[in-house]
Amino acid sequence: MNGKLILFAIAAVVFIAIDSVLMGGTDRHAQSDSGNPTTHASPPSVSLIAVQAVETVEPEVPSDARPAVSDEDIPKALQGDFKTSDIAAATAWAEQLHLADWLGPLAPLALSPFFGVACLSGLALWGPDWITDNALLNNSGPLCNVPLFVVFAILALLTSLPRLSKVSKPFAQAMDRVEAYAVVIILLAIKLSANYSGGVDNSIDSAIDESIQTASLSSPIVFEAGIVSFTAETLLMIAMAINLLVINSVKFFFEFLVWLTPFPTVDAIFEICNKAICAGLMAVYAFSPTLATAINLFVLLIALIIFRWTARRVRFYRTMLLDPVLARLWRSYAVPGRNGLVVFPQDAIGPFPAKSCLRLVRDGSTWSLVPASSWSPLSWMPIPGGGGRQGVMLCDKTQPRLAPGWLTHTVEIRLADDAPDSDQRWTLKTSRRHDQHFNVLVETLCIEMADETRENDNKVEFA
Repeated sequence: MNGKLILFAIAAVVFIAIDSVLMGGTDRHAQSDSGNPTTHASPPSVSLIAVQAVETVEPEVPSDARPAVSDEDIPKALQGDFKTSDIAAATAWAEQLHLADWLGPLAPLALSPFFGVACLSGLALWGPDWITDNALLNNSGPLCNVPLFVVFAILALLTSLPRLSKVSKPFAQAMDRVEAYAVVIILLAIKLSANYSGGVDNSIDSAIDESIQTASLSSPIVFEAGIVSFTAETLLMIAMAINLLVINSVKFFFEFLVWLTPFPTVDAIFEICNKAICAGLMAVYAFSPTLATAINLFVLLIALIIFRWTARRVRFYRTMLLDPVLARLWRSYAVPGRNGLVVFPQDAIGPFPAKSCLRLVRDGSTWSLVPASSWSPLSWMPIPGGGGRQGVMLCDKTQPRLAPGWLTHTVEIRLADDAPDSDQRWTLKTSRRHDQHFNVLVETLCIEMADETRENDNKVEFA
């Protein structure tokens, strides 16, 4: 999950840089036009999601002309002091942002990225006019391309077939992450091409009165936070990437759980249902992007609520399954380091929730549990006593005890806050990464090693 945060930060910087360069080119073009009075002004760029009239010119109205709208036709709530520049900015912002068009398909894209892009391309190619009248599905957009549809249909087929079997599903699970990030990049590329190309008709002439058509409409509304400036388009693209990745991560967790079940047909049923839901949501998006956006926001809300819970368990399962394989491939990975042993608490311990990725470290004659990554959100939690790194101290009179298992190993500990006469022990899970170097692990951490495998705990090793 920390890698995703880093990717979000990198994506934000890239979007800001691209947006600044393109907007800088627009400003220089405007300055060159103002210096040459014979040059005709170009129409406003479609990349501007919000415009602000700098100056309004009142047209001359003949004395005998009858106004198109009288004062009696305007509701009292709208008879305040509104500037034409404010009305133009609000109208253009609402029309050019196209929130429903861009946010509506994110939920089905997150469920099945390649299949979702193939569905969007099919709608853009063969959908009726009332469907293609859309910022994403317009006839001049990149999705309206037959080779693109064929490529993503083939990719969807190649990535779906391995998910039908438990033997080939690990390969599909590994490619699922690549598939999700690839579609994020493709979707953002489509958004950038729609923003800064002239192929999409986002003219605001029909949205504002002729009295403000001569105003300057070349300045985008910019959101500033400290020393960083964001256009609304940049914020929308970042939100789209986060939306897609969060839903896809939660879906990945449940798909992983399905793979762990011993029933072979469950994987095929899950994949068929996933594709059916994706196609259904795409159909809803074709008929009503607004309704699809509401569904997407509801799914995103549910995904955000359980995101941290699922992220901890995905990392736990991934560590337990991949560590032994990586230790066989890279011998240096199997050697215990001086930064401690990676463990996962079976239950919540102190400020750390269950299945948090922690390290069991030894400092002199004491042991403690600290977050495995220094940039983990668990490291930023305030400490009641103040100062120091967030951690849980263990009892210095009782050595941690390591009990080997068939799939995972168990570490039993006692906390410093436990009552002296209490027999309560806390359970930690660790992988079989250091199986070939138990002697180094025991010497480094000064822990007690159990002689026999605990067969009673084998059934709940992955619980």
